[in-house]
Amino acid sequence: MAAAGVPPRRRGVPRHRVLLRRRESLLGADYPAQLGAAFAADLAAAEPHPRWLRRVDELGCEHGFLWLTESELAAGPTPPAADPRAASDRRTEMESRGEGFLSAWDSPWGRDDIWLVERDDPNAGLAPQDRWANPSNGYAEPFGDGAADWAAPLRGFSHLGGTTFHAQDLPDGLTPWFLELEEFGPLNFGGGCLQLDLESDTFDWAC
Repeated sequence: MAAAGVPPRRRGVPRHRVLLRRRESLLGADYPAQLGAAFAADLAAAEPHPRWLRRVDELGCEHGFLWLTESELAAGPTPPAADPRAASDRRTEMESRGEGFLSAWDSPWGRDDIWLVERDDPNAGLAPQDRWANPSNGYAEPFGDGAADWAAPLRGFSHLGGTTFHAQDLPDGLTPWFLELEEFGPLNFGGGCLQLDLESDTFDWAC
């Protein structure tokens, strides 16, 4: 675990694993109508999960964070309802991508798990501070001279708290309780990483 003394749960985060999904904003405003009245009615009746967080980045891409209870996590993902489209209106995944429309029935991705493990991080329990701002809380800068020996083994792993390896400017508002996620599964950050703070709700990614 990256941050010393982290409680088993922080704002509803599962103790062992966090589920993250990402969907690109390719759908136009008239998308439901193109699939017919049955789909539009089903969409209108849908209710978001009470612990669902929706974030939109600077590129207009949507990111969804869903905090699950232990029983919800153990049950696995909920499959979509029956496809309301007529057989003649259905497309293969590649056809849907080419047309700019993806649906719940087109996604081929399964679930990837991440979990907490202990690691030796000198910044555990500290809020990240920018090196140009003369860190006042003892935060050790992972970039620059003298940092490679201790920082290199920490780089490239998703983690909770501790040292951030942000690709560009340090996101404002990070507390000791931030998730830093590397690329895995279908996630593509252009070689960078994502930060989501569980206390301040700061959200950012860069490459």
